[in-house]
Amino acid sequence: MAAARKKDSSKTTSMEEFEAKYQEITSLYDYAEELVSTVESDFASDPAKQLEIVEPLINDMSDATDELAKQLLFIAETRKYKTPSKVNKVHIEASLRKIFAALNDYHARVRDNTKKAHGAIMNIADVIVKKITQQVEQIVMIFLEFVHISLHNIMDKPALEALKVRDPRIVALMMHQQAMQQQQ
Repeated sequence: MAAARKKDSSKTTSMEEFEAKYQEITSLYDYAEELVSTVESDFASDPAKQLEIVEPLINDMSDATDELAKQLLFIAETRKYKTPSKVNKVHIEASLRKIFAALNDYHARVRDNTKKAHGAIMNIADVIVKKITQQVEQIVMIFLEFVHISLHNIMDKPALEALKVRDPRIVALMMHQQAMQQQQ
């Protein structure tokens, strides 16, 4: 009986961990809401221009978040019920790549508007975008725990190198994945 309780509690803990990871992924929706609020902010001198800057990021991030959340649910389901995996590595990589590309495009739009504004240093959404970048990096770590994804397929080399510097766990996970792949 005690062994059964112990086994059940480990399953509960595992599902709680998946729920926490799911919350980390879906927190991108909260950041999308924060980006929308920059358009409505008193600090936005031109709300239409601000919307033009942030809307593509909001849309791409929301679409990708939908897919990433779905894929994490597939992973949790596979682990919980020990069923064949419905996880699609290609969809995970494509969704992460979509977010990183949207972030790069956002920065390009800000740079273009900065040139036109003759010296405006940053956009009011930059602080939120920095948080989004950090959160997406955490989401990458989540998926690296479960699926062999190629970081070279989802981000450009400078972003990957910066991530390696900011989070040494990424190097360890990449080495672990390579070792596992060589064993197969």
